[in-house]
Amino acid sequence: MVFGQLARRIPLSGYAYQWTRELAGEQLAWWAGWMMILQFVTGMAGVAYALASYLVPFFGLANSSRNIVFATVLTLVAAALINHYGIRLASIVNDSSVISEILGAVVIGFLLFGIAVIRKVHPISFLFSHPGLPGGTAYLGPFLASSLMSVWTIGGFEAAANVAEETHMPEKRIPTAIILSEVSATLLGLSALIGFTLAIPSLEAVSHNPTPLLYIIGSYFPSYVVGTALTLITIAIFACVLANLTTLTRLVWAMARDGKVPASRFLARVSDRKVPANAIWVVIPITAAFTIWAQVEVVIIAICTFAMYVTYGMVVSAVLWGKSSRAGQRAADERKHVSRPLCWAALLWIIFITGLLLFMTFVTISRVAVIETLVGTALVILFGLVYYRLQRKSATIAIQPAQQD
Repeated sequence: MVFGQLARRIPLSGYAYQWTRELAGEQLAWWAGWMMILQFVTGMAGVAYALASYLVPFFGLANSSRNIVFATVLTLVAAALINHYGIRLASIVNDSSVISEILGAVVIGFLLFGIAVIRKVHPISFLFSHPGLPGGTAYLGPFLASSLMSVWTIGGFEAAANVAEETHMPEKRIPTAIILSEVSATLLGLSALIGFTLAIPSLEAVSHNPTPLLYIIGSYFPSYVVGTALTLITIAIFACVLANLTTLTRLVWAMARDGKVPASRFLARVSDRKVPANAIWVVIPITAAFTIWAQVEVVIIAICTFAMYVTYGMVVSAVLWGKSSRAGQRAADERKHVSRPLCWAALLWIIFITGLLLFMTFVTISRVAVIETLVGTALVILFGLVYYRLQRKSATIAIQPAQQD
């Protein structure tokens, strides 16, 4: 709701970067943009990695890290080619993904729910249990750990705001898209998940299967239904990769337009098809390199989710306390149109989720994965700090001769 109100008042590409710049000034805006770049580089890698982890074993290839990473890179290149062609083709793919997701996940999820209820595969209480653990406080740990996946999945709902400058009547359409995407993803996704969970034929077998959702579908439907479901799910997940790339490149372009990232002149160029082609072909190798380095989905997701909620916190904090010297009266006006009770509720939620994320990350993943997560995040933040300092220093040096003149 907070982001929907901001999108209505400040309909600019680069949303969180633009919003914090209007409300709190250049410094916080730069860091919001930098953390958002980290969020979408890792988020795009995570989605592409998830898609590759399904396709590789389905086609009979060895389910090795090398094959999954290679398939992930191919997925990223395919998304870049579509995005390079133009926003219209990307929109067609995204529109088709909605139908694919409904047919491939939601409809099958409802069918599986009906089968599970009729055959009495599991009682409803199965949804609130954990193998080997009783209910009560012992259930709390596994519940909190599994809830982090949903926190990552329903994030990025505000990405529609990043194509505000390419959308007709963005003040109306972008807020609606933000709200509808979150509500529909939550309701339809939860419904499908309940159906798949209740229809699990063997918890032990599904936990060791490389493609658990396809295993559940194949337990009740013929092979051609499994193949059709995989095709539909592939389209839906690939569209998510494409949406992440669209968001990331528009953000990089928006910051480059203001001279806030390295090689800004190069990255700010727009192709004949009115897309930031240079930004597209710069972020793809960076994302591929990150995937090759990480190679573990839990590391990718942990970094992405942390960066995501830190960015959310910056935006909400900018609404509550930001002071912008570049447009003080306008910032004050924009702030008046955003509900402060909603902002406080959002900020408390962000603090809770970030704390839970950090705690469960250290508790549930291996020491090596923790080290990789910390090192990867620290290196990106350190590089950003060094570049930001150098940029500020060069800007100061450029201003001093001008003042002397």
